[in-house]
Amino acid sequence: MMNSINSAEYVELKRSIYREYSLSYDEDRQRFVSPEALLQRIRWALEPVEPGHNLLDLGFGSGELLLEAHRQTGGTGVLAGLDLSPEMLSLARVRAGNVASLMQGNSLDGLPFIDGIFNLVTSLNLLQELPAKAIPSLLEQVHRVLRPGGCFRAVIPCMADRSPASQAFQELAQKRGAMRFWWPEELEALLTNVPGFTQNEFRVAASTAASAAANGKTSFKFFTGLVEAVRNPVLDPDQVKQGVLFFSARRDTEKPDLENRSIEEVRG
Repeated sequence: MMNSINSAEYVELKRSIYREYSLSYDEDRQRFVSPEALLQRIRWALEPVEPGHNLLDLGFGSGELLLEAHRQTGGTGVLAGLDLSPEMLSLARVRAGNVASLMQGNSLDGLPFIDGIFNLVTSLNLLQELPAKAIPSLLEQVHRVLRPGGCFRAVIPCMADRSPASQAFQELAQKRGAMRFWWPEELEALLTNVPGFTQNEFRVAASTAASAAANGKTSFKFFTGLVEAVRNPVLDPDQVKQGVLFFSARRDTEKPDLENRSIEEVRG
C-alpha cells in the first residue's frame, strides 16, 4: 500500500484498474451480482431520497444510481457525482450527463461542495478502494456536505469467511490493487461512533462476485486475475467467499438552512 494517500502513484493505480474495468463495466457488474441484486442495492441506497432532495453519489461509475435517482425524484433537486476515473466519467455522461452534474476528482482531496447542501450522500463500492487512514477524513467531508438529518448510505464489498482461499484473495487484492476487502466486524468497528453521525445501521449479505470471476463469467481481467492467482495445489478459488455490507447513518441535526441552491452554488 502506498504510504501517501494522495500520491500520484496511488491515483494512477486506481485509474489504470478502472480504465480496464470501463471496457466491460455495465456488463460485468451484472455478471458479478446479477441485474436484480444490483438494482436492489441501488434502490436501498436511494430509500431516503424524496422529490426536491439534493443527492451526491461518490464513485458514480456509469451513472446508474444517478439515473435511478432522477426517475424517483422526477427531475427535482440537484443530483451530483464525483469519480476518480476519466473513463467512468465518459461512460456516465452518456447515461446520466443530462440529469446530473458529473465531476472527475479524488474524494481524498476533499469534496468540492459547500457545507450542508445534500440530503443524501451515496457510495457503492468505494470505501474498499480507500486507504484505511483516509476513511475518517472522508466521513468528515460527508458530514460537512450533508444537511442536518441527512443520510449517508454505503454499499461496501467485504469478505464473508476466513478460509485460506479467502485470506489469500484478500491479501492479493491489497497488494496488487490497494483494495481493502475488510471483514464485516472490522467495517463495523471502523464505522461505529463516527463523530457527528447517529442511527448507524449495518447489514451483511452474501455476494456472488468472487464466484462469478472464478467460474469465468466476467471480463474484468484485474479481478479475475486476483481469483485465479489464488489457485494452487492446495487452494481452490471457488472457496473465495465475499459478502457486502450495507451501512446507513444520519447526520446530527443543527445547522444552516440551504434550500433551493443551484448546482453552481452547491460547488465549493
